[in-house]
Amino acid sequence: MPVTNARISLAADVHEQGVQTRARRPFPAEVADIFCVDEDNEDVTPRIHGRFSITVVRSAAVIRCESSRSLVAARNSVLLVPALQLYSLRAQSRPTGASVTLLVGASHLGGLEPIDRAALVTDVALVEEVEALVTQLSRPVVSIECATTMRALLGRLTANAAPIGTTLTRHGTPLGAARDYLRAHLSEPVTITALADVMGLAESHLIRAFHREFGLPPHAYQTRLRLAAACELLASGLSVSTVAFECGFADQSHLSRNFKAVYGLTPATWASAVGNGARRRTQTAAMQSIAPGSRRDLRISRAMS
Repeated sequence: MPVTNARISLAADVHEQGVQTRARRPFPAEVADIFCVDEDNEDVTPRIHGRFSITVVRSAAVIRCESSRSLVAARNSVLLVPALQLYSLRAQSRPTGASVTLLVGASHLGGLEPIDRAALVTDVALVEEVEALVTQLSRPVVSIECATTMRALLGRLTANAAPIGTTLTRHGTPLGAARDYLRAHLSEPVTITALADVMGLAESHLIRAFHREFGLPPHAYQTRLRLAAACELLASGLSVSTVAFECGFADQSHLSRNFKAVYGLTPATWASAVGNGARRRTQTAAMQSIAPGSRRDLRISRAMS
């Protein structure tokens, strides 16, 4: 049987009773490194992903992405957001369907038109192709052909995407450097005082300017970065308690509360939904050969790469 006709049986979507967010990995990571997230509520809370995200906007919505002004996107469009960038959506009318986001691993982005900030696709034919792919990926048995379709579609989406809004005025402050500092010190307790000292700014000015440009104050933004790293580490097979430590949370409960508030499901549910057994065994063996003192930085670096 040709590989293009092979099919993969999926486990049922993983979700919690009473929770309206579902996550799944349609393929083993060796076939296609992609996660699917379905949310019954089309309002997307401010969040960051460690992967390139493709979100189907089915109702007119206000979109806010970092370093861009808010805009109202028409219904039936597709939002593209680079990894490690904050975004949010707020529906402008009664939702017409669930929100669907595809989270695409970096291995699928090579050779594509580079996108350094959020962009919108409104081409009707392309949006219909994305909807068709989402329908295919939601079936209990998914053809491997979908992985090939996804890669080709990614190329057309990035080539036809229009960057959202205009870059915000930076008001003479090195706010990009402040964001990069938070990324580089993701698991560390960076205080406003320390960040202001590094940037050479008054604390009150830093908080206001950072919030205006990136959509959240520095501490909340760093929490989103930590959660994005947690998503990747959980998918690799690390325990919730280990991930909480690696990402700088006080304890497992602290991670769980923040994770569910932002993504709509618990870390354990996410890990069960998108974890890949083969990858877990490989990473566990590799990590055992590394000195304990250096494991934490390596894991975070891998999650955020």
